[in-house]
Amino acid sequence: MKFHTLKDIELWKLVADGDQTAFDHIYLTHAKDLYKYGFRFTQDTELIKDVIQDVFIHIWESKNVLFINKSIKFYLFSCFRREVIKRVNVACKYESIEDYHSKISWEVSFQEILEENQISLDSTHKLSRAIDALPLRQKEAIYLRYLQELTYDEISELMGVQIPSIYNLIFKGIKSLKTVLSHSDFTSKVIFLFFFNLHWY
Repeated sequence: MKFHTLKDIELWKLVADGDQTAFDHIYLTHAKDLYKYGFRFTQDTELIKDVIQDVFIHIWESKNVLFINKSIKFYLFSCFRREVIKRVNVACKYESIEDYHSKISWEVSFQEILEENQISLDSTHKLSRAIDALPLRQKEAIYLRYLQELTYDEISELMGVQIPSIYNLIFKGIKSLKTVLSHSDFTSKVIFLFFFNLHWY
């Protein structure tokens, strides 16, 4: 069966009925993205792997009673984010998740966005400087919207922020990137990539 052609509600019904192959497809489709997202919170690879494993174990064990009324990807990201923050908070002990979170490099993820759209910068240092200047929530909102392609509704629920605030976070973040990057770096193609998606999705 070609699982990738199924809607999420159809795919989840197979899992709920005990289809191990459908469940494996969900894991193979999303585990890598969860792993990358985990690095936005901690560089402890074992912690990230443990959380991913526990999330999928929970889903399989709860498949008969679990009702996923949004996308499977959103549900996974929501469970993963909540659990990884809880464990990082315990590991940090004396610093907040915001302090710890802000130490993690985001430029690799943003570089991926540009590379996927065949956009190159004169200097990766400029990108790093531009991203470092963004507040934490702006970085995460842009990452979830453009790299993970979550909807504004999903990002709002995931981050616990009202939808208008999500729009505002992303708009201000892109505006800040445009300010820091030179005109030659922030080409019309970059503007189209971010702002077109921002206003029309």
